[in-house]
Amino acid sequence: MEEYEDETAYAPSGCVSFMTIHQSKGLEFPLVLVGSMGAVPRKQYDDLDVLLQERFYHRPPFEPMERTKTVDFWRLFYTAFSRAQNMLVLTCQENVANGRGQKNVPSCYLSTTYGRLADWRSLDFNPAEIELASIKPVNLKNEYSFTSHVLVYEGCPQQYRFFKELEFAPVRKNAILFGTLVHQTIEDVHKTVLRGEEGRVTDEQVQVWFRTNYHHLTKRERVYLTPVAQEIALAHVRRYVQRERHNWNRLQDAEVEISLLKDAYILKGQIDLVRGENGSVEIIDFKSERKPDLVGDREKLDRYRRQLQIYAHLVEEQLGQTVSRMHLYYTSEEAGNPYVSFPNNKHAVNDTIAAVDAVVKRIEGKDFSMAARPAKACPECDLRSYCDMNFVARKC
Repeated sequence: MEEYEDETAYAPSGCVSFMTIHQSKGLEFPLVLVGSMGAVPRKQYDDLDVLLQERFYHRPPFEPMERTKTVDFWRLFYTAFSRAQNMLVLTCQENVANGRGQKNVPSCYLSTTYGRLADWRSLDFNPAEIELASIKPVNLKNEYSFTSHVLVYEGCPQQYRFFKELEFAPVRKNAILFGTLVHQTIEDVHKTVLRGEEGRVTDEQVQVWFRTNYHHLTKRERVYLTPVAQEIALAHVRRYVQRERHNWNRLQDAEVEISLLKDAYILKGQIDLVRGENGSVEIIDFKSERKPDLVGDREKLDRYRRQLQIYAHLVEEQLGQTVSRMHLYYTSEEAGNPYVSFPNNKHAVNDTIAAVDAVVKRIEGKDFSMAARPAKACPECDLRSYCDMNFVARKC
């Protein structure tokens, strides 16, 4: 109840919304159902509040402190009851206390209000006679990210259908765990530097962050790395820290979540690192895989370039900052240059946004057809047996 399903539309029109009374403040609905009929006023103050009022208040209290709990109780339920535009329904499992540990439902504070209302079983009550306010047209927009949605769909629409639409879980998680472990530990480094505590970024502290992250990740995912793989992952982080210490002063932000409202959907992304100077910024995305060959792996690099272009577009549109360059940083690179850099070409960015629009349109239309099975994705795909039996080529 404390987390909205969608922060951008936590009470969308045309949908049934479950929320606390506090969350409903300022909202109205044609029909409102209120529970908690067993509630009673509860003391909201302690001895410190009494002391502060007696010694430091320079004017008479707004209301007697001993009555505050009752007044706050009715303020709360006034808020709940007044959310209804046309019909208010009070609901509970009625109960009369007849033993220890039991309580009256509704409570003595709400029983009078509850008893005045028509029972839903009453023959005199006809809800069809109550005219409800019209529902406004609903225009809920889905969120899409380039890495989690667009790239998955472009790689294989059927994989997207199973993993995103049908919520199947991929079997192979070890490679994901390795990258996440490196990423989270580097994130700890960045956050410490951004707090102005770069002196804490020692090799001993890096190891503490690394082990803590590994413990939490394995506990959550139930997937593990061999001791050798753990040492390799730790070496990635150590190398990065040693190489980039002289650039700490250029760090501006890390793990930046950003989104842009489009006509038909919401485009979102999370930028690993933003650094800059002289009025412009550079964005960096970290990769724990082997640095690709600039010629032989051009297709993979093109996908990553497009990812960075999306991030650059979001930064410039939402934050109003000029992005001068975009970088991939390969933590696995031992001796050579860990960077692969791209200029921020506005025409190329516009082409990428147009391609994303086209992919989202197909996803929204539930179009998962393929002209042919993707040769690179199929051999290692968890779903290949299903496609062996069911695949039918369709024109995209």
